[in-house]
Amino acid sequence: MRRKAVLLFSFALLPGVALAQSDADFRTCNGADPVAAILGCTKVIEARDSSNPLKSGALVNRANAYLKRSQPDRAVADFDRAVMLDPKSSLALAARGAFYQSQGDSDKALKDLDAAVAVNPKDANAFLQRANFHLIAGEAEPAIADYSQSILLDPKNVSAYVNRGEAQRVQGENERAIADFDAALKLDPKFTAAYDDRGLALTAKGDYDRAVADFDSAIRLDGKSAGAFTHRAVAYEAKGTHDRAIADFGQAIALDPGNAETYLSRGNIYQDQNDLDRAIADYSQAIMRDAKLADAFANRGSAYAKKGDTEHAIADLDSAIRLNPALGPVYGNRGLLFLKAGQYPRAVADFSEALARNPKDALSLYNRGVAKQKMGDRIGGDVDVLAAHGMDPNVGK
Repeated sequence: MRRKAVLLFSFALLPGVALAQSDADFRTCNGADPVAAILGCTKVIEARDSSNPLKSGALVNRANAYLKRSQPDRAVADFDRAVMLDPKSSLALAARGAFYQSQGDSDKALKDLDAAVAVNPKDANAFLQRANFHLIAGEAEPAIADYSQSILLDPKNVSAYVNRGEAQRVQGENERAIADFDAALKLDPKFTAAYDDRGLALTAKGDYDRAVADFDSAIRLDGKSAGAFTHRAVAYEAKGTHDRAIADFGQAIALDPGNAETYLSRGNIYQDQNDLDRAIADYSQAIMRDAKLADAFANRGSAYAKKGDTEHAIADLDSAIRLNPALGPVYGNRGLLFLKAGQYPRAVADFSEALARNPKDALSLYNRGVAKQKMGDRIGGDVDVLAAHGMDPNVGK
C-alpha cells in the first residue's frame, strides 16, 4: 500500500518585463493550456531581445507543454536546449532530471538532479525533485534528508511534508509520518494524499477508527480515488467490518478494474468467510489481470482444496511455486494434498521444502512424520512427530 511520490516537473514563472513580446505571450507561456503555452513560449524563445536565462525558462515551460501532449521527443530537445543556454539553471536541470526519471533513465536523472542542487543549494524545488527520485527508488533515508532541506528552504512546501511523511511511513516511523501529514494538512486542508497517507500510517498503528475517518476525508475530496477505497477496505477488514470492506473493494474495482491486487484482497475475505466460489472467482479475475501473481494462484489453490478439488488445487499450487519458489507455506499446503492422496514420497519432499524455508513450521514437521509413517519409516516418522509436539503440543490435534 505504498504510495509513490508524484514527479513534479519544474515550471518557470517568466517575468513580465518590457521586451518585444506582449504580456499575452508571457501569460500563455506560463499558462496551463499546453497548446497556448507552446505558442506563447515559442514567441518568447524566438524573440531577439530575450536573454538566455529567459529563453531557458520558456524552453522548460514549452517542454512541459509538449509532455502534456505526449510528445517526449520534442520535450527532451527543449530540456537539452534549456540547459545549454543556461547551464547553471537549477530549474532546467531539475526539470530534465524529473523527465529522465519519468522515462526510467535513473542514471541521467540523478546526474541532473545532483547538478541542480550543486548549482543552486537554495533551490527548494531541486531538493524536492531529488528527494522524489530517492523515494521512488526505495531509498528512504536520502529522500528524508532532501525533503528536510527542501522544507528548511521553503517551510510552506506542502508536497515536501507529504512525501517526507510517506518516506517515514514506509520505514515504519509512523508517528513522525503522522506529524508531517498533520503539518501538510495545516497548510492545505484539501490535500487529498495527506489524508490517504495519514490513514495508512494510522492503520499500521492499529488505530482503525481514525484511519477510516482519514480515508473518508480523502474520498470526499476525490471520489474517484481507487486507492482510498482500497485502503479504507483494509482498515474495515482489520476492524472486522467485513461487509463494508467487501463494498469498498467493490468500489475500488469499479474505479480501477485492472488492478489484480484488489481482486486478490477481496478474494481473501471471501475465503475467510468460506464463500469459496466467490473467492475462486476473484482469484481468477486477479490471475487474468496478472498471470505472475503467485499469491493469487496459491490462494485459489487453497480454496480449491477446501472444496475438495484436489486436481485444480495442486495445479494452482504448482503455478504458485513456479512463480515464487520462496513461498514456504505453499509447499506445506501441497504436501498435505499429496498426503491425503496417498502420494507419500511427494508429500515428504514438499514438507521438507517447507521446513527448509521455515524450520519452526511445526505443522509441516508433524505432517512429514505422518507421511514417513505411512511409507513404513516408523522411526523417522516418530522422530518428526515428537519434535513437532516439542514445538507445539497441540499440533495435529
